[in-house]
Amino acid sequence: MSEVSDSFEPMPFWHKGSVSNLLSLLTLLLGLTIVMSADGEMAPWLAGLGPWIMAVGVFGFAGGITNWLAVKMLFDRVPGLYGSGVIPARFREIRVTVKDLIMTHFFDEAYLQRFFDEHGQNMTGGRGGLTKKLEELLESEEAGRAIEFEIEKLKDGPMGMMVRMAGTEMLKPVIQQFMGGLIQRLGPVAEMKMRAEFFDVPRLRVQVDQLLETKLEELTPEIVKRMMEQVMRKHLGWLIVWGNVFGGLIGLFSTAVAVQYGIDGLP
Repeated sequence: MSEVSDSFEPMPFWHKGSVSNLLSLLTLLLGLTIVMSADGEMAPWLAGLGPWIMAVGVFGFAGGITNWLAVKMLFDRVPGLYGSGVIPARFREIRVTVKDLIMTHFFDEAYLQRFFDEHGQNMTGGRGGLTKKLEELLESEEAGRAIEFEIEKLKDGPMGMMVRMAGTEMLKPVIQQFMGGLIQRLGPVAEMKMRAEFFDVPRLRVQVDQLLETKLEELTPEIVKRMMEQVMRKHLGWLIVWGNVFGGLIGLFSTAVAVQYGIDGLP
């Protein structure tokens, strides 16, 4: 059994989610430094900004790191966190879903039958293609020599005397004319039977299903994880970024409410 290639590009360490979390952490540390260092030597406006900056950093970092953990839990098992590593844990269900998706949307029996009914003639050379090819073959030199050979063999049989009396030159065009009429009648019938057998949709679906089953069996949990990771993780990085952004906005709103209403316990 051939192995499925697992040569996927590794995810870069410094992607947008990591950068966003780092900026939130630096904002948190900056605000904390200002709050802890506030004294008479610091400008009043800077000391007043300390709680606001720290709130943005705390809430932003909390939102970003939580979303980062959620993304990580999709792909990796985290000790002590139930439900983590859902993609490698459910790789069998993922394989079945992929196969069902392909069979349902790309190899639907009604669609395939309609497609072959509409395009089958072109795929087999068009209507009358087989009949035309057989007529061209009958007119070829190879067919002429084959007919002459068979006529010579008949001369040695029970009808040999009649064949010799008629002669090859007279029998040959008669046989060609007879076979031409036979081709005209049987060619379209043979063409229809060939198309029906060649475009056997139920048999084709069974073969595709078996092929998919064989190939998908080669997908291990690690390969499934890395396939999904390559497609999803770089886009899920925006989930971390927006976690930082909305967390920071919530921090600003929380601090504004605390200042407006004089609530000391509210960050």
